[in-house]
Amino acid sequence: MSLEELIERIATESGVEEGEIRRRIEEKQRELGGLITPEGAAHVVANELGVNLLTGISRSRDIKIENIIPGMQSVDVVGRVRRIFPVREFTRSDGSRGRVRSVILADDTASIRVVFWGKDIEKLEKVEEGDILRIRDGYTREDLNGEPELHVGSRTRVILNPPDVDPEQFPEVETQVKKISELEDGMPSVDVMCKVMRIYEPREFTRDDGSRGRVVNLLVADETGRGRLVLWNEDVSLVEEGKIGEGDVLRVVRGYVKVRMDEPEIHVGRFGKVVLNPEGAEALTSLPGEEIVRRPMEELKAGDRAEIRGAIVDVGDEVRVFDRKNGKGVVFNVVIDDGTANMRAAFYDKLAEVLLNVPLERIVAGEAEEDIERRKQELLGREVVVVARVKTSDFTGKEELVVEDLNLNPDPKEEVRKLLDEAKSITGG
Repeated sequence: MSLEELIERIATESGVEEGEIRRRIEEKQRELGGLITPEGAAHVVANELGVNLLTGISRSRDIKIENIIPGMQSVDVVGRVRRIFPVREFTRSDGSRGRVRSVILADDTASIRVVFWGKDIEKLEKVEEGDILRIRDGYTREDLNGEPELHVGSRTRVILNPPDVDPEQFPEVETQVKKISELEDGMPSVDVMCKVMRIYEPREFTRDDGSRGRVVNLLVADETGRGRLVLWNEDVSLVEEGKIGEGDVLRVVRGYVKVRMDEPEIHVGRFGKVVLNPEGAEALTSLPGEEIVRRPMEELKAGDRAEIRGAIVDVGDEVRVFDRKNGKGVVFNVVIDDGTANMRAAFYDKLAEVLLNVPLERIVAGEAEEDIERRKQELLGREVVVVARVKTSDFTGKEELVVEDLNLNPDPKEEVRKLLDEAKSITGG
């Protein structure tokens, strides 16, 4: 085998660029005082890089993913990276801490999870979704579902975009673009196109380790339904700096899904992002919404549904937690006055969470009494806009509001526009 063939072979096996291999060969010759030929130095360099030049061409050793089973040793496989998951920390039985990270690798036959432990996670530093990976000398185990997964050990080599592999032989990464109605609990790495319908107040919280975090919820919608978009920590500034506003269309990239109170939540974590005004936004810009007429309270009767602008003039003594078929429910009552009348308004579940600015889990657990008392003082006298249905109370016999939507920060410009529209309708101007 000629020197050029040796260099090409080493580059193919190791993933190291040919120029770097030439440099190492020359350096090895200098170390040995010129007592070795370039071809001999190439064999030494190959051995240092874990390449055995005495075996057949490496690609013949590759196994198709569909043929991988648990319990295999020295597994060689090539595939395209379809998903990269975040690093996860865990506690071992001896109390020490460990780290693990995984990717989904796919060829034209199947896909498999590849697991990296501890320092081996560094082998993923330059890897991105869509790259081709060659895994050399991995081993397989059975996962919790009885399926095989490939593990990377200390002897395993990971070659990024090997030059001897034709990328056309491997399926392109298909982004999981989902409609809101298709979202299910536990879905990882999904893309969603949505329109911002409402932005709620950012909230600070304390983690178990004592550090502080920040979160903000957005009510979003597409043509199939509504859900929540949850932004964490640095992403909260997108709202605070006005980069995201009500009416904007967003694309969530690599979000993950939770379902709470039968409503999907799209979370943007460390490896997700939000794209403002994405391609195709026009389809949602004119997303039709149900037109709710603003009406004075004095005109409302049982069965009506209206938008109401008023001030909170009284708050309930306590938050009530009650049993539902699928878990616990929460309700909190306030009194809203719009200048024509006042009515009690009931905020259930997530709307109670938004109004009180406290997570439902803490409310149900009885851990938020102090925060709720402080929030009550902040709410008194606060102007709000709500969409609510009017019902007759079974206890008092009076009409009360069941709130369906809440805006704690009405846009002054929008309020002025509505007032002008009302004035024109009255005067006929």
